[in-house]
Amino acid sequence: MAKRHILVVEDNAKLAHLFDQALCERFDVTVAGSLKEARSRLSGIHGAVVDLQLPDGEGITLIPEMKRRDPGCIVVVVTAYGTIPKAVEAVRLGAHTFLEKPVDLDALLELFSDRLDPESAEDPVWASPAMNRVISLSERVAHTPFPVLITGETGTGKEVMARHVHSKSGRTHFIGVNCANLTDELADSLLFGHVKGAFTGAVEAKEGLVAAADGGTLFLDELGDLPLAVQPKLLRFLDSGRYLPLGCPLERHSTARVIAATNINLENAVKQGAFREDLLYRLACFPLHIPPLRERREDILPLAQHHLCQLEQKVSLVGRLSSSASDALVSLPLSGNIRELFNILDRAVVLSGGLITAEIIQDLTAEEAKRDDPAGAKDFWKASRQGATTRERELIIAALQAAGGNKSQAARVLNISYKTLLNKMKRMGL
Repeated sequence: MAKRHILVVEDNAKLAHLFDQALCERFDVTVAGSLKEARSRLSGIHGAVVDLQLPDGEGITLIPEMKRRDPGCIVVVVTAYGTIPKAVEAVRLGAHTFLEKPVDLDALLELFSDRLDPESAEDPVWASPAMNRVISLSERVAHTPFPVLITGETGTGKEVMARHVHSKSGRTHFIGVNCANLTDELADSLLFGHVKGAFTGAVEAKEGLVAAADGGTLFLDELGDLPLAVQPKLLRFLDSGRYLPLGCPLERHSTARVIAATNINLENAVKQGAFREDLLYRLACFPLHIPPLRERREDILPLAQHHLCQLEQKVSLVGRLSSSASDALVSLPLSGNIRELFNILDRAVVLSGGLITAEIIQDLTAEEAKRDDPAGAKDFWKASRQGATTRERELIIAALQAAGGNKSQAARVLNISYKTLLNKMKRMGL
């Protein structure tokens, strides 16, 4: 299958080059440095990275044309500090999400891979009776209009479950939003829209995500962080399908189905006055609780094998588990759940050269990680017992060899940012 095509619209040549390097192995990338140049290259694109501020105008003016040409086009807006309101406007115009500078290149690659790479589409993987019950209930509720509340620890796969419910629902499209760090006004406007003049800077009316998700699914991640002031409006929408855009006297209607997820105990949040009890009862009509991985160890090896297959397909890194390594994985505490499991496997594939042994797993999970790593890459340095520069160099060389010299892939499997890898390579003369 031909690679999907991504357009990078960025006037900063160095940043555009970083985007290109991070994405080019998996996607065909075209770079444009202005609105004029970008408009000449919109044909046939499947995704786009768009800077807000360009020499000849605002990047968000490209979004309607991109979505007109291909409604499934995944648009990621890049924004600097202080331009968040414009980024929110971009989401309303059809952008998938926005990322603040400096951009996490690993997250950018993962986002496009999840949305555009058919082989990277995630489905639940399980073998345990506990998850079998969760999957069975999710598929029974999928075709109903009722809200679904997904709970579970960080890293258990709540968004994967939300997308699974959506995939079985027959609904048209899936829109996700993270509720963390939203102010009252921003959350209200983002979800329910606003009319012209509703607040300073509201120079025109904008629809919210509730309207944009009409006929589809609205996924509210980290629901426990939704501002308390906005919760009554969400409750009213769940009860009636009706809502008021900010500053509007007339009710609107949407058939969007809400799926919410949280890793906090909402009952405790209710007791602390941080979450409305009536909203909890309304959302918990069909709760889906994903148990932590330590309570469903039957799922560890199927998940591990699935992830190793994905690594081989996506980045040509081959890894096989020895029987002792399989036993070692199953016995791990895995407090970080699936995310931690995949983290370990990514590094094990690089270090093993093919066959993953119990000794490699044990080394990677030792309690010797540097806690004060200023580069923010302490997970990566668990691979080194001594943390010495010589060992760091060996690990980076091994990663680059395994990734065929591609730095973005090497950074990904080492679980550090692309920028951190470049800095370390420069310091070590690689």
